[in-house]
Amino acid sequence: MVSAQATLLAKLLREVWHARAQLFAIAVVVSVGVMVLMIMTTAKQSLTNAQQSFYIEHRFADVFLELTRAPRNLLTQVQEMPGVAVAEARIRSAARVEVSGFADPIQAQLVSLPEQQTQLLNTLHLERGMLPTSSRQVVVAQPFAEAHELQLYDSITAILNGRRTELEIVGVAISPEYIYQIGPADIMPDYQRYGVLWLREDALAAALDMDGAFNSLLIQLEAQADSPTLKLRLDQLFENYGGRGAYSREEQISHRFLSEELKQLGTNAVFLPLVFLGTSAFLFNIFMQRQIHTQQQIIAIMKAFGYRPVTIFLHYLGFSSLVVLVGLILGLLLSHWLAAAMVELYSLYFSFTDLNVDTNWRSLAIAVVVTFAAGFVGTWRAIYKAIQVPPAQAMRPANPPNFHQSRINHFIATMKLNQAWRIILRNLVRHPLRSTLSITGVALAGGLLLFGSYQFQAISTMLDRNYRVEQQMDVIVHFSKVTDAQALASLAALPGVNYVEGMRSVPVRLHSGPMVYSTSVSAFDPNSKLRQLASMRSLPEAGLVLTDHLAKQLMLDVDQQVRIEFIGERRMTQEVPLVAITNEAIGVGAYMALPELNRVLLESQALSGAWLLIDERYKEELYTQLNEMPQIAGYSHIREAEEKLRNYMDDTVLTAMSIIFVLAGSLTFAMVYNNARIALAERERELATLRVLGYSYTEVAIILFGELLLVVLVAIPLGWLIGFLFAAGMTELMSSELFRIPFVVSRQLFGLSALGVLTAAAIAVILMLRRLQRIDLVAALKAE
Repeated sequence: MVSAQATLLAKLLREVWHARAQLFAIAVVVSVGVMVLMIMTTAKQSLTNAQQSFYIEHRFADVFLELTRAPRNLLTQVQEMPGVAVAEARIRSAARVEVSGFADPIQAQLVSLPEQQTQLLNTLHLERGMLPTSSRQVVVAQPFAEAHELQLYDSITAILNGRRTELEIVGVAISPEYIYQIGPADIMPDYQRYGVLWLREDALAAALDMDGAFNSLLIQLEAQADSPTLKLRLDQLFENYGGRGAYSREEQISHRFLSEELKQLGTNAVFLPLVFLGTSAFLFNIFMQRQIHTQQQIIAIMKAFGYRPVTIFLHYLGFSSLVVLVGLILGLLLSHWLAAAMVELYSLYFSFTDLNVDTNWRSLAIAVVVTFAAGFVGTWRAIYKAIQVPPAQAMRPANPPNFHQSRINHFIATMKLNQAWRIILRNLVRHPLRSTLSITGVALAGGLLLFGSYQFQAISTMLDRNYRVEQQMDVIVHFSKVTDAQALASLAALPGVNYVEGMRSVPVRLHSGPMVYSTSVSAFDPNSKLRQLASMRSLPEAGLVLTDHLAKQLMLDVDQQVRIEFIGERRMTQEVPLVAITNEAIGVGAYMALPELNRVLLESQALSGAWLLIDERYKEELYTQLNEMPQIAGYSHIREAEEKLRNYMDDTVLTAMSIIFVLAGSLTFAMVYNNARIALAERERELATLRVLGYSYTEVAIILFGELLLVVLVAIPLGWLIGFLFAAGMTELMSSELFRIPFVVSRQLFGLSALGVLTAAAIAVILMLRRLQRIDLVAALKAE
C-alpha cells in the first residue's frame, strides 16, 4: 500500500522534473545570493579573526604620537598619565634604499628596536632569522623581502641624511603596524618600491643625532581609559618638542585601510544577496501562481480525497523548498571555492602570519534561513489562496473571461495591424497581471545585466580621471625638509626633466564642531598644469577645498568656517572658510593655494616636494642623480602607482563584478526562455485552435513569439531603470576613504543590457520553435 506522503512526493518530483528549466533558473538566482553572502562574510570573518589574533599576540598600540625630538626622561611622565598601561619610545625616519639589480627608487621607513630589552608594543613576528645584534644589521618586512627575493645575510644600502650605509639582513618579519604596507602618499602597496626596515636604536640614534632622545611614541591604554583626554594631555606635553598630534589606532594608516576593506565586505554581504534573493522570491511568486492556476482541479480532487489543507500547503511549498535546497547547496559549494580564492587574494595585500579561510557559521545559518524565507515569501500567498477554494467550486471549469470593449481595445481595433498583431496586443491587454509579471521578470534580469556591467566602465572612468586628468605629473619628489623655491631650479636642471612644479603638504587636524579628522593639506599653484581638482577649473587663491567624502563626513558645506590645527613643524590654529568641494574619486584630502598656505603659516615660498614631467628615455639617468641628492627624501613614479591600483581593482572589485555579470547574463536567458515556455504551456489550446482554424505554423509562431518580443521590448527600458537604481545604490554603499566609484552609466551600458536581453530572446525563440512544432493538436484541444 503506497502511503499518501509517498504519492505526494512522487507527484512533486514528477512536476519538478517537468518544470526543471524554470526551477533551475530560480535555483541559480538563489545560489548567487547565497554564494555572494558566504564569500563576503567568510572573507570578512577570515580577515577579522587574523587581525584580532595578530593584534593581541603582538600588542598593537592604541595611541601613537610622532614628534621632532624629545628627551627620553619625558617617557616617565607619559607612563604616569591616567589611562596609560604601557608606553614605549622609539626612533623613526624615512630613508632611501638601494637593492642590487633594481634601478627604480625605493623609499623605506626605518624603525628602531630596543637595545637591551624586548619590544613592549608592536612586537615583530620573525618569519625567519633573528633580531639585530649590531648597528650594521637589519630586519626587513616580509613583503619587501619577497618582492626583491632577499635572503638572510644579503646586503642592502640605506641612504639617510645623505650618508650611505651598508646593512646586512639578519631577519624577515611582519609587524601589526604594517599589515597594509604603503608609502606615506600612496594608496596601494608597492612592495618593490616601499619597505619597512628595523634597526637597533643605537644605529638610528647615531645617524640622526638622537642619542638620549626619541621622535615616536607608542601607548597601550588601560581598560576604560579616556582616550580623548589622554591625547589632549600628550599634545600639551609634546607641543614644544615638535609633536604632530597624538592619534588613535582608528587613524593609523594600516588599520584604517584594513577597516575600510572590512566595511566594504560587510556592505557587499548585505546589498548583493538582498538583490538576488529578492529577485528569487519574485520568480517563485510568478512560478507558483502559474503552477497553481493550472492545478486548481487537482487541488480540489486532493481535498475531496481527504488531504488536509495543511498537507496540500506543505506539498506545494515543497516546490520552493526543493529549489531553495538545490540553490543553497550549489551556492555553498561555489562559495567555498571562491571564498578560499578571495582570502588568498587578500593575503597579497594584507600581511598576516595566519590568514585562513574561516567559515562564518552564523552567516551560514543566516543564509539558510534567509533563502528558505525568500522561497516561502514568494510562494505562500499563491498556495494559501488556492487551498481556500471549496472543492466543489474548484472542480468546476473556470468561468470564461469576461472581456469587454475597453478604450484600449477600441484603440487596437483602429490601428492598421494585421490579425496576428491584434491577437497579440489584445492578449496582453486582457491579462494585465500576467503581462505585468512577465515584463517585470524580464526587466529584473535586464537590470541585473546592466548592474553587473556598469562597474567596469565606472572603475575605468575613475582611474582615467585620477591619473590622466587630475594628476598629470610623472614623478613626485619629497624633500627631506621644508625648503625654498630654489630647489626647483636644481630639479629642472636634471636630465630628462621637462617641467617642474613645487608643492607642499602639511599635516593638520580639521575641526568641525565636535568632529575631528586628521589628514594633510596639499598646496600647489592655483594655475598648476600638472594637478587639477575634479569638477573645478582651477584651485581658488584663498580658502580651503575639501573632497566631497571628507566634507560630508565633517558635515561641512561651502562658506562655512573650518578650524585647521596645523600639527607640523609650526603649531598653530587658524579659521579658514571652505570655498569649494571637489568630487575626487580616490582618497580624501584638503587643498589650498600654495601662496595662501605659506601666508597662513607666516612663511615665504616654502616647499615640501615637487612634481616632475619627464622624458621616459632619461628615467634611469634621472633616478641615478636623484639618489645622489641628500635633500631628496624619496620619490615615486605615479604611473607605477596607477598600475598597482588597476591591478588591485582587477583582482578584487572587477573579479566579483565579472562573476555577477556572467550570472546575470545566464539569468537573463533563463528568464526569457522560461517566459516563452510558460506562455506556450498556457496558450497551447489556443494555439492549437488557431492551427485547426487554418492558421499556418508561421502565423501561429508569430502570435506566440510576437507576444514575447513585445514583452521584451517593453521590459528593456524598465530594466534600464532597475539597473540604474541598483547601480546608484551600490555606488553610494561602496563609498569609502580609499575610493568612491563614480556613478557613470553610459549609452553603451544601456545598449549592452538591451543587446543581452534581445540575444536571450532570440536564443529562446530558436529553442522553442521545435516545441511549437511538436504540439499534439488533438490532446491540446481536449485539455480544459
